[in-house]
Amino acid sequence: MERNSFGEAIVIGGSMAGLLAARVLADYFKTVTVIERDERSERPEPRRGVPQGRHAHGLLLRGQDTICRLFSGVREELLAAGATPVNMGRDVKWFHFDVWKCRYHSALDFISASRPLIEWTVAERVRRLPNVKIMQGWTVESVVYDGHSVSGVRLHRRDDRATEQRLNADLVIDASGRASQIPQQLRVLGFERPEESAVRIDVGYASCLFRAPNTSRDWKALYVVSQPPAKRGALILPLEGNRWICTLVGMHGDHPPTDLAGYMAFAKSLPVPDMYEALRSAEPLSEPVRYGFPAGLRRHYEKLRRFPPGLLVLGDALCSFNPVYGQGMSAASMYADALNACLQERVATGWSLTDLWRPFFREVARAADRPWQLATGEDFRFAETTGTRGRALKLLHWYTEKVQKAASVSPQVTERFYEVMHLLKAPTALFTPAIVWKVATSGKARRNTRRAMDQASVALRL
Repeated sequence: MERNSFGEAIVIGGSMAGLLAARVLADYFKTVTVIERDERSERPEPRRGVPQGRHAHGLLLRGQDTICRLFSGVREELLAAGATPVNMGRDVKWFHFDVWKCRYHSALDFISASRPLIEWTVAERVRRLPNVKIMQGWTVESVVYDGHSVSGVRLHRRDDRATEQRLNADLVIDASGRASQIPQQLRVLGFERPEESAVRIDVGYASCLFRAPNTSRDWKALYVVSQPPAKRGALILPLEGNRWICTLVGMHGDHPPTDLAGYMAFAKSLPVPDMYEALRSAEPLSEPVRYGFPAGLRRHYEKLRRFPPGLLVLGDALCSFNPVYGQGMSAASMYADALNACLQERVATGWSLTDLWRPFFREVARAADRPWQLATGEDFRFAETTGTRGRALKLLHWYTEKVQKAASVSPQVTERFYEVMHLLKAPTALFTPAIVWKVATSGKARRNTRRAMDQASVALRL
């Protein structure tokens, strides 16, 4: 069986998860149709269907690597459009667990850009694929099930239900986001809904654009995170056009205000003054905008015993994380890799698509495990967070706090933490003998550093 040997595929949703899925499908199907509710602009700008697009986004290195592999030259294209290269150790100033992470030259470089620029650039690349069609301004009502498999979708123009039509396909992928209607449609078709796991965090954002000041500083990105039980944090990331985006974050109802005076007061309340001082010297370019996220939600399709052939689910429709950790786009890239591996196996063996859902849901469940564990593990530091807590959670919190403290003096520990954070390594990489030893011996190094700083301060006063 050769590539492009399957027939028609449909992707519901044109956000990052849908676009990356479409890019993978284009190698295996004769035609791929992406159905998107929004009308895309001719330039990068926030979309109605992506309300979080007006807030700070991090393209973690796991996602960056996959996107660059799927679209050659895309990194250079983003940089040419104004994205900023950021070295994790040299360019990121990060206050976490009451210490500043140490600064050094890291092997990890990521690109900082707005979500609209990243998504628009990827969408343009997908649009150029000869066997991909993007239908903008259309809404999918339901999948079509013929009693044996899903064979297409019913859809209509977003603003005109009278335009209803049916599109046939050999495979339908739902990437419509957290509000996916597939669980309800499964019940109507006589299948079970997937089991769900929810972790309620009630996070609220307020983001504002600033003109980056011309003053010199020793960072490109600034993170300040309060130590629980305090619930506040903030970050500044560089954007194209010599701008900053600052996102203030509050958990469990302690949300930042959207008037500029209240916004600045929230920044001033953080445990160190660096964020407030940076914003005070910058020119606001917008009013703060708000975004709320009630809970992380995971749908366990991998546990179902029956499922309609011809249908798959990925992206936020499968698993949505607390967006504070910036994992969404990278998780989408991991699902795209899982899809590619499953289709590659079909091509190699000559098997049909009938049972594709079984290995696919197993693979994407494994892909979702890592970001889900990282996100919910941190969410559970707050007593107010609801959900199923693991038995070893207290021990894990104790150890990872020690890791964060050690990251103030050990570049090796800091680099390993960044590798885990960027989804390049599993969380178990923090428990190797070398890292455990560094964590265990970091207390003395911190005390020596603090003593040297105190002595330098006394010398300066004299």
